[in-house]
Amino acid sequence: MRVLQCTTRSVTLLAAACVALGGCGDSGPSVPFNPTGTSEDVQAVNSAFSSPVFGSFSTFSVHFDAALGGAPMVSTAAQTFNFRRATSGGELRAAAVRNAQRVAALTQAAHGGFSASAAAIPAEVAGKTFEFVDGISYSPTARTGAPANGVRFIIYAVNPVTLEPALPLNEVGYVELTDLSGSSTQAARVLVVSGDATYLDYTVTATATAAGGRVTVVGYVTDGEHRANVNLRSTISESAGLTLVYSLDVPQRDVSIDLTMTSSGFDQTAVIGINLSMSGPNGVVSMAGQFSETGGTLTVRVNGDEFATLTSSGAGEPVITGADGQPLSEEDVTALRNIFDITGEAFVSFDAMLMPVGVFLAPEAP
Repeated sequence: MRVLQCTTRSVTLLAAACVALGGCGDSGPSVPFNPTGTSEDVQAVNSAFSSPVFGSFSTFSVHFDAALGGAPMVSTAAQTFNFRRATSGGELRAAAVRNAQRVAALTQAAHGGFSASAAAIPAEVAGKTFEFVDGISYSPTARTGAPANGVRFIIYAVNPVTLEPALPLNEVGYVELTDLSGSSTQAARVLVVSGDATYLDYTVTATATAAGGRVTVVGYVTDGEHRANVNLRSTISESAGLTLVYSLDVPQRDVSIDLTMTSSGFDQTAVIGINLSMSGPNGVVSMAGQFSETGGTLTVRVNGDEFATLTSSGAGEPVITGADGQPLSEEDVTALRNIFDITGEAFVSFDAMLMPVGVFLAPEAP
């Protein structure tokens, strides 16, 4: 699997999302498991998130909040860490803690009784188009085209080696942010366009609950060939901890992914629970289990039958062994590892989609 292009890899893991996956990947357990085909299905998911336009979006979006007068959701120095793919139980716990902090930051405004007018972008920049004029930060310009209740940011090509803005700047498209907040909910739409094509179209919504908060991301991402419909929902509470629900489907390949991850707390001692299922024309693979501070195991089933065990010691890549000591082929191991990678990349996807809209969803008190 791949992660965001703003690190060394591209994210795998946004108009309608696959909220109910009943119509996706209906191949059922009667379809034999094809590990090579399964890896190809995962690669199709990767492709939707690995276009150069998505790479430019993820690289430049970390600068949007500062341009709109807010604090960025992650510091520039922390970008690499925040967008790394989690590959071990320890890294999954770190990603869960970071995700919980995101949700808390984006929903605390609602707890404070913020109105829709407070959630809106500053009036002085509404309807403005921003350009990366000095190669360091964004500034508003006289260009037209931005929505009246939002803003537009021009994005540029990224150096594939340094993963920094390529110089001289080469414009590749724009990101449009539109405020959709209501009386009790903060919400924003994100649209990424290059040429005549829309590469991302999704809505982020933040809502306070009685004891915590919930943030959802619903929409799609495409590379022009493969489209991934995404529904992400992250909920936190002091009593229940964190729950991340991630649903994704790629209609062109009839592939669906349904993942639920839970964290018992908000520190590195939290226990991470995982329930993951991927279904499509090459079979149905599920993984279920948990990781603690010292490691853990996931039971892998293929078409309903126990197939393998995935074990993590808390650091490094997990070890995959066949059920009852049965040997696995290299293709089997590769396919299962690719599917497991989805767990870490769900958090990465969530972070990437939240990055452009911090000011919209968590404004400062007036």
